[in-house]
Amino acid sequence: MTDTSPDLIKDAEIHQKLNEKQLSFDELFHRVDKNNDGTVDVDELIELLEKFGVEKSPKRRIAIAHRIINQGAGSSDASSLSFQQFADYVLKQEKKLSLVFRKVDASHQGKFDAEDLAFYFKKLGINLDLAEAKKLVEKMDQDNSLQISFDEWRSFFMTNPAILESVTNDPREMLRYWRSASYLDLGDSSYGASTDAISEGGKWWRNLVAGGVAGAVSRTATAPFDRLKIIMQYLGSRHRLSVISGYRYLVKEGGVRSLWRGNGVNVLKIIPETALRFAFYEETKKVLQKIQNKESHTETTISERFISGAAAGFISQTAIYPLDVLKVRLCLRRTGEFSHWSDAVKRIYRVEGPKAFWRGYVLNQIGIVPYAGFDLACYETLKRLYITKHNNQEPPIYVVLGCGAISSFTGQLVTYPIALIRTRRQGQIVPLPN
Repeated sequence: MTDTSPDLIKDAEIHQKLNEKQLSFDELFHRVDKNNDGTVDVDELIELLEKFGVEKSPKRRIAIAHRIINQGAGSSDASSLSFQQFADYVLKQEKKLSLVFRKVDASHQGKFDAEDLAFYFKKLGINLDLAEAKKLVEKMDQDNSLQISFDEWRSFFMTNPAILESVTNDPREMLRYWRSASYLDLGDSSYGASTDAISEGGKWWRNLVAGGVAGAVSRTATAPFDRLKIIMQYLGSRHRLSVISGYRYLVKEGGVRSLWRGNGVNVLKIIPETALRFAFYEETKKVLQKIQNKESHTETTISERFISGAAAGFISQTAIYPLDVLKVRLCLRRTGEFSHWSDAVKRIYRVEGPKAFWRGYVLNQIGIVPYAGFDLACYETLKRLYITKHNNQEPPIYVVLGCGAISSFTGQLVTYPIALIRTRRQGQIVPLPN
């Protein structure tokens, strides 16, 4: 008796469609084969991966390209794929797509809608609300039916054969790619990068400049509080300064402008400090994932974020520490003591030697490890909690500001005693023996 179960019928229909699409592989192949030499090599695949924002790390993209070549050619020594090898590889990955399609199409109707999609990801423990599921369906829907057929499903993902392996093996990667992509056909202007790729490739410097400007504004606005804090840390216990008496003392000694003394150096160190801190934070996370043989898309743990934040803080503070000492000295100086910050550098060097610019460094590093660890780990943890509870939606600006305020307060509270001793060491004048 012939088995005509829905699953077998669906399999037959899908495989028939796969075979019918063999001819379209020729067009797809020639779009990947940029130099028209009749083969697809590693460089061409890497370019394709980069255009679609697959993996932030260039090393990871190279590894994926080599893996595609090796699997398609059936050899670890291969450097390129012929048309037949390329078609066979794509067909194999396409069959995996069909299996995923069947799982989403739980009713075996040959199509699915937004409710089916949300239900599929919910079963996998991934939050996707109905509103976003509808938007994702609209990206893929070509006939405005608000239902996705296998042809539409296949066309959407098959535009970039390099991402097929990641998409078919990891539902989270599939969702990430789906969210970042627009509908992509095979026209001349079909290629577009995901938001991740754009951010990495062209906007990192804009984010850095924007962060630098924002930091300069915020530090300038809070400079009077910062200077009073440093003076109270250095002199408070001996002079019994309160907030009010401290401000009276500063205004009487140097006028209102003196409240911003040392702010120039404080602003100067923003960009190098921020750039180094976040660059090393990301790199340390990658190293920790590599040591544990974890995939780059795997969510980092709290301990990994803490270690990454501590390492990033340690390195960035080492690079700018002399500027930190100079800022403290300028905040503590009397009116007329230094004519300019460069004069302060010369006089400190002449009287105390180069060691003066590293005074309190060990205490600073002891404090910065827990501070940076708590600050970055707490910030990212709070942000991820919001994203998880709100169906993977990016938090609004007021939530980001709140996360930053809480994380910074936590870090400073934990390390304040060390910061107090460090400030006193930085302000201490120890002349050379001669």
